[in-house]
Order: sequence, then C-alpha cells, then structure tokens
Amino acid sequence: MRYSYSPAVLLTVACITLPSPAGERFDPKSLPLFTEGKLYLDQYETGLYPGGVNEMPAAHREAGLRMARAIRPLDGEGRPDDRNGRIVAVIKGHSNATLYATEFQNLLREKAEEVNDRFVFVIGSVAGNQLPEIRRLEGPVWDRSMKYISRAGCTPSQVQVLFLHTTFNGPGNPAGQGPPPPPFPESMRQMQRDVAAVLAHCVKIYPNLKIAYLTSDGLRHFTGMEPHVWREAFAIKWLIESQIRGEEGTEFQDAPGKPRILPWMCWGPYIWDNTWDRSYFRDGVHPTPQVCRQVAEKYYAYLRADPIAQPWMFKARAAAP
Repeated sequence: MRYSYSPAVLLTVACITLPSPAGERFDPKSLPLFTEGKLYLDQYETGLYPGGVNEMPAAHREAGLRMARAIRPLDGEGRPDDRNGRIVAVIKGHSNATLYATEFQNLLREKAEEVNDRFVFVIGSVAGNQLPEIRRLEGPVWDRSMKYISRAGCTPSQVQVLFLHTTFNGPGNPAGQGPPPPPFPESMRQMQRDVAAVLAHCVKIYPNLKIAYLTSDGLRHFTGMEPHVWREAFAIKWLIESQIRGEEGTEFQDAPGKPRILPWMCWGPYIWDNTWDRSYFRDGVHPTPQVCRQVAEKYYAYLRADPIAQPWMFKARAAAP
C-alpha cells in the first residue's frame, strides 16, 4: 500500500483569523441536521437521497456495485495489472479538506492490515481553493493533484476514485472582501452545475475514473457563513438525484458503449454538525487536530462499512460484513 505525502500542501494551510461577523448572531441549532429528512422552508426535502432518506435507492446502489467490481489495479497506461498495478484515489478541495485528508492518510497507515496493498490515496486539495477556484478547471488544485499523483509513482490513467470535499464560498464571503452568495435556492443550483462541471473535467483528465464520493463542508458558523454552508448539502443532493433519475448530462459508463459524462456519484460522510463550538476550531475556520482526527475516523468508518468501497479499498479477508 502506498500513500502520497504532501508536506507542501500542509504548509499552505494558512491560519486565517477573522473578525466576528454579523452572521455569528445566527443560531445554527435552529437548523436540523440534513440527515434528519425534514422539510426546509416547508418545501425543500432534506435527507441525502430521494424521499428524505439517507439510504441510496437499490438500483443506484446496484449500479455502484457494478462500477466498484470493475475497479482493479492498473498499470501506468491504464491496463489491468493485478500484480503491480495501482488503484488511485484523489481528494480535491480546500484547506479543511487537506486537514481531514492528512489525518485520514495517517489512519490508513495505522489500518494497513485492512487496506488493499494496491490502493494509493493522493491529497490534491489546496488551501484557499474552494469550488469557485476549482471550477476554473485549471490552477493549483489541478496542478497539485497531477504533481502528487506523479510523486506517488502513479499516472492519471490509474485514478479510478475521486473524493470531492468542497464549499461554494471561501471564508472571505460575505464577511470579508467577496460578494455575498446569491439567494437560496439559486445559489445551490449554481453549485450543483459547478460540481457537475468539475466532475465532467475529471472524467476527461482521469480516463478510468469510475466513482466519485461527494461531501459538503462542515460547520462555518464562526465565519458568518451559516446557514449558507448548511444549504450546500442541497447542491450535492440534487446533483446525485439528477443522476439517479437518469437526466441527460449525468451519464456514467455502466456498460461498454454507453456514454460517460460523469463518474457514478454517491454521498461521502455528512459532517456538518451544529454542536461544534469555538473550541472545535483553531481560528474559527480550521478545525483542531482532535476534530480532524474525528472526521478522518468518520470517513474511514463510512468507507469500511460501504459495500461500494470494499471491493477496491480493502483486503478481501478484512471486508466488513
């Protein structure tokens, strides 16, 4: 099992100290967890999947299982090579994603006896690069991902899994220099389109990409960005649901000859938590090491129990029931 070590990424995680914006007067406990499946504003369904539930529909799950079983170690040219090939997963996102991913990488080392020896986890997230920056489809996140894929001794043709952990607005919006987000639901419809554009670009640069786990960001109350960040779960939910419905432009390659516009998509772990107080953050933006560890453990437990991840991420004898 290999890991990509990215000290340069860690050095870019700046400690941003922000003034207490007016948004702090908002009480995040007035929002239910998205996973509770309650209506928002009496009309917008929450819950991770259709019907206000957190379990994906059976047909979508079966399609994901078919995609998962098709993942196997590949050589640098993207050809099957069970003996020496690699299964590469890349995470893209901003500074908080880097912090969580670094702890997750530590956890993978600790759990090496459970993890597939052919699995390689690459951290391609960059501080200050939220979705608007990633949506440009060029720049630091894209360059760093390629750099660390290469540093791990791998190629883009070996990337088969993507973790996208992102947020629509940076810590400067609206408390700092940036414009406020557009009103709901328009802002989340725009985020949905932007995430789709990022995933479509990933399909082009990673020719064997099959699966994408999508995660909205954690609590941003102390930057004045709630309830906006809580609402970002709608963008992820709506995009995944559009693929479940088979909408044009969301096709994934489930069989030879089928078009492939996006990878097969599902939720990663939902981490937004309105019980987090200031003690959970180093500076109001970046979680403490202890919280990062907790989130990493949540990621690992989620994947450990996920039948979609088990065929390619874990050793067969260590697969969870």
